[in-house]
Amino acid sequence: MLLSMKHKILLTKHKILWMKHKILLTKHKILLMKDKILLMKRKILLKNKILLMKNKCLLMKHKFLLMKHKILLENKLLMKNKCLLMKHKFLLMKHKILLENKKLLMKNK
Repeated sequence: MLLSMKHKILLTKHKILWMKHKILLTKHKILLMKDKILLMKRKILLKNKILLMKNKCLLMKHKFLLMKHKILLENKLLMKNKCLLMKHKFLLMKHKILLENKKLLMKNK
């Protein structure tokens, strides 16, 4: 009978240890899930960081192209302005020559 009581006590202790083991396993599973969630969040953050860098890169490229376009437009306007200025000078010279010719003609009459 005494052995039977010892056996029951040991069996109860064993059950308690087994339950503790199950609880620890469950806690471990929960921690693993939390770890997986943190890893997923980290992956998402890394992807966001990469996308942000790509976005910054595209923005810089866009700014560069805008500046290039602006420079080209300015150069085009500058060239057009120079052409108009040359045309104006040419017309002035032509006018001057015509005036001189007119004066010469008037003198010769």
